[in-house]
Amino acid sequence: MNDDELIRTLAEDRVIPMAGLLSLLMPASAGVGFSLKGLDGRYRLVNREMERLLGQGPACLVGRSESDVLPTHLLAQLAHCDQRILDGASASYEEVEMPVDGRISRCRWINLSVFGTDHKLQSIASIVQETFPSPEISSMQQTLDRLRQANQELQRTVGELEQVASTDKLTGAWNRRRLEECVRSEMDRLNRYEQPLSLLLVDIDHFKAINDQHGHGVGDQILQTMTSMLQSRLRGTDALARWGGEEFVVICPNTGRSTAALLAERVRVQIASADFPLIGQLTVSIGAAECNPGDTWEEWFQRADEALYRAKTGGRNQVQLAPAAVRPPDTQGYVVANFVQLVWQSAYECGNELVDRGHRQLFADANELLAAILGQYEARRLDLIVETLTTDVVRHFADEESVIHAAGYPGAAEHAVLHRELVAQARRLLDDYRAGKQGVGDLFQFLAYDVVTRHMLGEDRKFFPYLRTQVAAPVRNREAPSP
Repeated sequence: MNDDELIRTLAEDRVIPMAGLLSLLMPASAGVGFSLKGLDGRYRLVNREMERLLGQGPACLVGRSESDVLPTHLLAQLAHCDQRILDGASASYEEVEMPVDGRISRCRWINLSVFGTDHKLQSIASIVQETFPSPEISSMQQTLDRLRQANQELQRTVGELEQVASTDKLTGAWNRRRLEECVRSEMDRLNRYEQPLSLLLVDIDHFKAINDQHGHGVGDQILQTMTSMLQSRLRGTDALARWGGEEFVVICPNTGRSTAALLAERVRVQIASADFPLIGQLTVSIGAAECNPGDTWEEWFQRADEALYRAKTGGRNQVQLAPAAVRPPDTQGYVVANFVQLVWQSAYECGNELVDRGHRQLFADANELLAAILGQYEARRLDLIVETLTTDVVRHFADEESVIHAAGYPGAAEHAVLHRELVAQARRLLDDYRAGKQGVGDLFQFLAYDVVTRHMLGEDRKFFPYLRTQVAAPVRNREAPSP
């Protein structure tokens, strides 16, 4: 593989995934330097090999730029390499000569684009390797193979770095900065595609009395417990932020006013029935508002705040809705996930509710897994999503087989064989994922490409004509086979 092919492969294979921060740290023994620097040119993360290559000791590179540590004649070359990334290239490459361990060494320097969740360039990742043969690594292809294995150490480090900048220190929920980034993206999507978008404003009732009677330490524990409860009860596509004090904001994509009301009421009831340490029970008041097309963030938030005020003055422990938005017809499309996503179209429907519901669920599962990857969810939450999607695949295939058999589809037996092959593949991937041999990205690719794109939008369409002439099959309440 020549250098141009390698760079293209690095970009096309998304060695640095679209999440932007599933970066990979090569061990020092591999002889590959790795770094992540912000658009201001200052390093945010470096591995030990990069420190050695640039002649710096541990922790001396973070916060510094290349102009602080490299000879002047190198800076112009590397500036061109950076500029190509800033101009929109996925990757850029330079051969440079630089002083390493008291000698001049020729090095390959590869830059990669790192995008944030808003699809904007966020950082530049650099991979640097001396070109002489190494007993540990004989070619850049081996480097690529190593890079394809997600190194958990850096993933945790980068996740912690981003978390500091985007989360509330006390509760771990999003802070206002991260919330406003999400709001801008979601409101832009609303105005472009007319997909519904709602907001919940949650306030803990009588929180001041808790602080007064039990102290602020207990109050802090309540806020932390409340955050955990909300995160566990909200949907995977919802975004939770601490607004300040005892108030929380929940952004609900693809959610109209009535659905937001149901979600808010479910949260209210579950919290009212929970037991909190040291104080027992407490309640929340919730204001909900759907975003009107053309609203500003301030106008939308103000309507939710007014609804919350009515809930508080009306006796607390209740949900109040802002006045309904005026919506043009036919805007209830199916969209799940905050970023790049699979979008359900009415053309995908076969007319049988059981099959269509299963297909929509697989779209939702794929989008939820993608949102989890982009959001760098903790391992426990990722594991739960993975288990759910595997169970949903198995359940849907069983439902679909019963429906197409009853409809007299002549290819039902062959279709069931395809199902068994996909289920076997899903189980192998799941076993490998549990054993740490496969990353979560492989599971997403399987679900989005093999199950949804190739099978559901390809093979499944062959039996659609048979179902459209049948009465929709009844929905059975049964347990899915274990994945």
